[in-house]
Amino acid sequence: MDNRGLQSDGPPELTTAPTTKSSHIRNDSTVDLWATVDRSRLEQDVHIIPLQELYNRYHTDPRTGLTSGAVPDARAQYGDNKLEPPKQPSYVWLLFKELFMGFNIILWVAGILAFLAYKPFGEPDPQIANLALGVVLLLVITCNSALNVYQQLKSIKIVAAFSKLLPTLATVRRDGREQQIVTDEIVPGDIILVRMGDKLPADCRFISCDGVKVNTSELTGESKPVSITV
Repeated sequence: MDNRGLQSDGPPELTTAPTTKSSHIRNDSTVDLWATVDRSRLEQDVHIIPLQELYNRYHTDPRTGLTSGAVPDARAQYGDNKLEPPKQPSYVWLLFKELFMGFNIILWVAGILAFLAYKPFGEPDPQIANLALGVVLLLVITCNSALNVYQQLKSIKIVAAFSKLLPTLATVRRDGREQQIVTDEIVPGDIILVRMGDKLPADCRFISCDGVKVNTSELTGESKPVSITV
């Protein structure tokens, strides 16, 4: 997510929402701080619930951030903060699916009937119009399928490019101190400090900001910065 051109009178503070999940199972005697959290709604209400409830859910504090002891548990539970690139699709399989799915099936039936109407059903005096209709339908199916495959490949490349737009470092508040960490190590509950020109390193909720504007053109195509509030 590219949010270049962040403008602010002061460094806004954000808390991260869950962006990744992990299937790691804890087999040791360490207490799982997230054992009582209803994970089915984590991504549904983190941006609207009261802030105090948000802090309690992720065991964080807006002044001191997460503790060093809570970070390993959170990383084990949610995994790394990074986008998984989509698998490279098979071009042949994509084209095959587009050729024989949806409305194209009806066009195939119509095309085959048109060819049959030309020969053998049209003998001894086959109409050239039936042949032309069959050819046109065949061209429509092929061109439509090729265009859909092109659009799908373009969308896949755009999603894959998002991972390259994330910053490599982020400033967070942990144990009451500001520190720079690798973006992959951000976990839900981290208090992130964002300054003018920074990129947002994760799916976040603003908890303190003043006059912030974010450039979301990479996501929405909107060229003008968008005003952000808590």
